[in-house]
Amino acid sequence: MPSDTLTSTVPIPDLWKAAHRDDRTRPRSRQHLLGPSSIGLCRRRAAYEVHGTWPSDLADNMHAAILGTWLHEGILRVLEEQYGAFTELALTDGTLLGHADAYWAPVQLTGQESGYDGHAGVVEDVKTKSTRALDMVVRQGPGRHEWFQVHLYAHLLRSGGLQSHPTLPSDEPLPVDVVRLRYVGREYGQVVVHQRPYEQAIADQALAWAEEVLGSSSPEAMPRDLDGPGLSIICDNCPFKSACWNLDALSDNRAPQTILVENDQDVTAALGAYAEAAEIEGAAKKRKAKARKVLDAANPGTYGDFKLSWSGGKVLPPKPDPEAMVRILEGLALDIPLKSGGRSSRTINVSRMPDSP
Repeated sequence: MPSDTLTSTVPIPDLWKAAHRDDRTRPRSRQHLLGPSSIGLCRRRAAYEVHGTWPSDLADNMHAAILGTWLHEGILRVLEEQYGAFTELALTDGTLLGHADAYWAPVQLTGQESGYDGHAGVVEDVKTKSTRALDMVVRQGPGRHEWFQVHLYAHLLRSGGLQSHPTLPSDEPLPVDVVRLRYVGREYGQVVVHQRPYEQAIADQALAWAEEVLGSSSPEAMPRDLDGPGLSIICDNCPFKSACWNLDALSDNRAPQTILVENDQDVTAALGAYAEAAEIEGAAKKRKAKARKVLDAANPGTYGDFKLSWSGGKVLPPKPDPEAMVRILEGLALDIPLKSGGRSSRTINVSRMPDSP
């Protein structure tokens, strides 16, 4: 039986270090053409990719993303083996390069039956999500960039963009009638599916977005389409975050968004946005508070386009009363232990100036 000395000297391979190395060698991590998954998200981020900028932020803590990649591979294998999907199709028009997750061709094209009733061509994109992100999809539906992505896969298939394939005809238009987004929860496996008929108008919007980025002279010529670190999870995980927001030059713990102010006009515009948002927020909070009171006795269930459910309401156990503790200590004439209170956060106050006489 091995001794403790022996077991303590046996090296344990670092799983995540190896996983990150593996992830960076994947074909999608090394491609230089603009991919459909980058279109419709942020023009500056896409421009960094197009212009071959080396990432300024190569994180080694993207465990959730790598777990999603591993889950994604298993999902595609099941769709292929159980439902006859053609998976990981390499698509390009010489400018865009993408890999469609799954495609079902009509039966008359392949001449074979599968677990899919193949009377229409369908292209599907699979996305793994955290529970929180999946809940947002349930409440708000897919984002524009996600519909852009799957429509571009359909466009490339319909325009003969399929590269060499052992079964499907390459360089020939393939029928796509329906586009589908399948979301799978990483924690509990929940599945949410959205599908719609293919719309050329959406593909054209996506192509116009890509053309603007491809025609840019530099990444800095493109606007930042998202709100920045601390306000956008996309920005928080962007490989070009520091370069885009000049994070290395920040001082005094100021927010990255301060670089958006170049003159007094920018300050005025931000004040106007703040005041307008505060006014809308105040009115919305009042409407929400009233609606909450109205619903207080409503039973759970589906009402029209809405589903109502309740949570909480349990009786909580007693908890310490800090004020009573202080009174007891003061009554015993004991010094109350104190610690540094730190520094209070700065509070902004924005008010509109009265009209000039």
